[in-house]
Amino acid sequence: MNESETFYHKIPKKLIYISFILAILVDFIPLSGSLFYWLPEFTALILMYWAINRPQNVGIGTAFILGLLIDIGIAAPLGEHALAYIFSLYSVIHNRRQIVLYNYGIQAIVVFAALMCSEIILTLIRLRFTHHFNGWTTFLAPFVGALLWPLLNKIMVSILNFYYLRR
Repeated sequence: MNESETFYHKIPKKLIYISFILAILVDFIPLSGSLFYWLPEFTALILMYWAINRPQNVGIGTAFILGLLIDIGIAAPLGEHALAYIFSLYSVIHNRRQIVLYNYGIQAIVVFAALMCSEIILTLIRLRFTHHFNGWTTFLAPFVGALLWPLLNKIMVSILNFYYLRR
């Protein structure tokens, strides 16, 4: 076990749960129409972060439950986000050992692909049930999510370091 695995192995579960709760609350904030399309789904970003760095605690079941919570919270058709999160997270979990070895730039590309997969699934489900296409601006959020990925990693590592120094 290397130093990085040891670092992430000691993470208490309450820190993971708190990060999910904060991400869900950020996703529940009602935004104006133009800003709505720019912001990525923070729950999906945090889900991918923990699936890459702490796969023992975060997996497909977690993605399903978080997706259902998001669906309930934003009054979306039940299972819409759950299905999208499961498909996007599966590709991340399947390639997790390779993703960990890449730098943040390559990881951002992988996260972009996963977020775009999620957004395509959400768009197809909405198109199927509402017969209304929201436009191509819907696909801006995965770009922003990929750009935020290195910053998210730095923030999470800083929080974890702060947590260990306080103990």
